Amino acid sequence: MDSNNESIFKKYFSPESLRLAWERMVRSNGKDAKDFFGIDIYASNLDKNLTLLSEAIIKGEFKPQRPFKYYEPKASKTHRTKSVLSIEDSLVYQAIANTVATANYKRLAENNSFVFGSVLHPEVEKGNELLNDDEADFYFFEYYIPLYNKFINSVNTEIDNTNIRFKLETDITGFFDCIPHSKLLITLHKFGVEPEILDLLVDCLNLYSGTKESVTPGVGIPQGAAASFFFANVFLNDLDYLISQNGYTYYRYMDDIRIYEETEEKLTEVLVLIDNYLKGRALSLNTKKTSIEEISEDRESEKLPLLAGYGQELLEEYEIKKPNKEKQDYLNEQNPDNEQSKKYIVKTIEGDELIKFCKKDIKEAEEFLLNKFKDIEKTNFNARTLANDEELKKQIIHIAYKWRSANSILKTENRPILNEKLIPIWLFCAEHFFWKANHFCWNLNQYGANNLITQKLNELIPKFKSFEWVRYQILSNMANVQNFNSSELREIFRKAKEETSGLVRLGYYMILIKHLKSDHQLFASLRQAIRDDKEPYIKNRLSSYISRQTGSEKINEIKYWFGL
Repeated sequence: MDSNNESIFKKYFSPESLRLAWERMVRSNGKDAKDFFGIDIYASNLDKNLTLLSEAIIKGEFKPQRPFKYYEPKASKTHRTKSVLSIEDSLVYQAIANTVATANYKRLAENNSFVFGSVLHPEVEKGNELLNDDEADFYFFEYYIPLYNKFINSVNTEIDNTNIRFKLETDITGFFDCIPHSKLLITLHKFGVEPEILDLLVDCLNLYSGTKESVTPGVGIPQGAAASFFFANVFLNDLDYLISQNGYTYYRYMDDIRIYEETEEKLTEVLVLIDNYLKGRALSLNTKKTSIEEISEDRESEKLPLLAGYGQELLEEYEIKKPNKEKQDYLNEQNPDNEQSKKYIVKTIEGDELIKFCKKDIKEAEEFLLNKFKDIEKTNFNARTLANDEELKKQIIHIAYKWRSANSILKTENRPILNEKLIPIWLFCAEHFFWKANHFCWNLNQYGANNLITQKLNELIPKFKSFEWVRYQILSNMANVQNFNSSELREIFRKAKEETSGLVRLGYYMILIKHLKSDHQLFASLRQAIRDDKEPYIKNRLSSYISRQTGSEKINEIKYWFGL
């Protein structure tokens, strides 16, 4: 590699740059799109691993890997493809995003009054210098709940404006999956990215793209990684500029676009403008979600609800007087069930006040749910009407989260409140709000072994045979709350061996690991089956699972056990 190329690669992939990428990767949103135990393994010798990776990239020896992919359902019963990148691929991808973001921070920040999705954290502008800060905030984006609420407040303000009579709502069809690499590279070149880095990036994206079954060379960026959200925003930067400079009242949250004007004609003009712009970049508007409508005279009914975060509610309830940074660190926690978040709450609101708050939330949740589902045991219970009420669904999902969060805190005090009357409700929701099945399975986990839960979840597995993510959530729950006899474990092992979905296979393996004793005759076969599994991600996830089950911190032993 010539000296010029070497200096370019050192700018993006020095050990310091990779360390910053590491700090951002471990804090990124989307726990289902991260290889947590792979992170633990890599962290056990972090400095050496980062140095070796840096040297490999600079020498041109780094080769991207195909990620683990699975299908996550949408409410429409279609799927989105989620990608779990290997640790080193995640670092390379994030390091490129970091360097581009630092160099173009001010340029992108100019749009922060009308672009709200994945807004860069102010500390991003510091680049690698952030590593020298004793109180560094490494988050790549600002916390999503306040950002989304800024978006909603902006929209609601326009609705309040009586001079505004019409609204345009639209989004982009299959946005992440359809971004053409050639157009993205052209955009990134305009943002100062060197051709050498673009060559590496396109090699990565070609492997990261596509479905489980096949790559789609030249098209698509992986959903789940923080870097993808950044590149998607960069890709739409010219559209942001085009619309705003033409004087339209425009707001965007990722690919969710809202525009408000006095006349229908103006909105028709801007719709054509957006449509033509996207077609020129091989994208298209989602016609089913595109509409121009007159705003109702009852403007309050047009307004959108704000998104509530449990931590924020706690902070607001008690007006906690903490240093701004500490408060921001908490609000930046993007995993609602993260142990660190719970510890922060417990530390911040102490003793009886915390218990009181959690009990109040659980009582309110119970009253709301038992009222809405009061006829659930009756044969004439109108499940379809309930499941089709969009606002009610959102409400129930949020309440389920609050119930779980409050009980998780009470559990640390050995005081969980588990009303068994809620079990049929959680089961109903897991079935009918299947795209959020994880939330309700997590709630069912709180109850431990229960015959009703066991029976119903076993019934749901064949019902969702086309939805691997739902089956995985159910199997994960069964691993924790169901007991299995020897013949049942043999049947599960047979299913695991025959299962083509890596995600579902992982669920079966979790059951077997939890319930097979080391002296069981199937144990050796299970160990060999896992060692022979062709998905490294599965081995890593199972290693993590074993570590949690046994309390083992002997990473090398676990690595050996699985042939890692």
